[in-house]
Amino acid sequence: MHSPSSELFQVLSVEEFLSLSARFNYLLAAKEPSIEALVTRIGARRRLEGSMEALGSGVSFLLRSYRNRLRRLGPLAVLHPLRAAHLLILASETPTVLDTLTAFLHDYYEDIFTPDLDSEQRQELEWRYEMLQEQLSEEDRWFLDERIKWLTRRPEEQYHEYLGRLLMQARHTPELIWVKLADRLDNTYDMRVVDEGNDEYFRLIFDVLFLRKADRRHFPTSPPPSPGGMDEAHRLYQMFKNAIFLTLVRNYALDSETQTARRLFDALAAASIQESGRILNQILNYQLVDPEKQRLLLLDAMEYCHQGGVNRITSAQRGHKLDGLFKDRFDHPDRKTREAILRSMQDDKELMVEAALAFLTIFESFLNSSNYHVSGIKASGIDIEDTMV
Repeated sequence: MHSPSSELFQVLSVEEFLSLSARFNYLLAAKEPSIEALVTRIGARRRLEGSMEALGSGVSFLLRSYRNRLRRLGPLAVLHPLRAAHLLILASETPTVLDTLTAFLHDYYEDIFTPDLDSEQRQELEWRYEMLQEQLSEEDRWFLDERIKWLTRRPEEQYHEYLGRLLMQARHTPELIWVKLADRLDNTYDMRVVDEGNDEYFRLIFDVLFLRKADRRHFPTSPPPSPGGMDEAHRLYQMFKNAIFLTLVRNYALDSETQTARRLFDALAAASIQESGRILNQILNYQLVDPEKQRLLLLDAMEYCHQGGVNRITSAQRGHKLDGLFKDRFDHPDRKTREAILRSMQDDKELMVEAALAFLTIFESFLNSSNYHVSGIKASGIDIEDTMV
């Protein structure tokens, strides 16, 4: 049997993630999907502590609850909790059925038990959930219900407030962080689930800085469509959410002795590097192709990072195009206003190139330094810290 860390490493590439999704899709395509086969795939051939009958009931509950609903990017919605649970099992020292069920149901109130259900649907889901709970001990039933409540973002909560509340509780229930890390990891992979992608972003940076135009690779003038209709600005917003989460995890909850959290933390940082690089590739290969402009942008972003601009929250008044990126571009509490800002940002290709480079530096720093965090990000909110190192 492979160690958990080596097995998790095997699914870090987009290719492995696409293969995993394809396997789940194949099993779900049957007229009557095999619960046993799905349980085997989710469990990754590892021994789970707890009732396997409850695990099978959890899969059945998911299939019945999600039916054939799709995610925003197109894949079946039920793939998300199945894959998140699989990633959690790969990372865990001693995977348990209770932790796996928590991953299954982490979006219980967002995707399953939603306010738009009619009374008949609500009764059916309540009955099926009771059937699932009957296969658990009284203690596990209580823990499962409590974990689902803690993992649910309240309507009035801002993202950092939700994460702060979750992280404070995770000091007593560390499994909450494991599930949330697996959730964000799957969401990050999922942005490219319908795209083969191009991981050669460091080669692209090298080409721009060191090769003449005539010696560089040439790409078709017509870019491939954005996977799932999510443009680069919205992908950068997801990188912002990952940077917020990783900073708060590092500041509030990451126990150096909890290998499960550390594996998932590193995996999320690595996946975020890959996604930031693909955003950079998309823009420089197809949208902003002037070699001299590319070189100037890379040098400008490099100087900003060297000066410590990615180490803290800065004010737009400082004057650099990356100043105010977190506070002014991504952190607006009103969704409609934020959407308008992201649409405007999508038109500013130069800003997005430098933003992608900044996120590449941020996530590389998370992997390379155990002390790295973005100063100014707190559970209470995002505060400007103008002093640069």
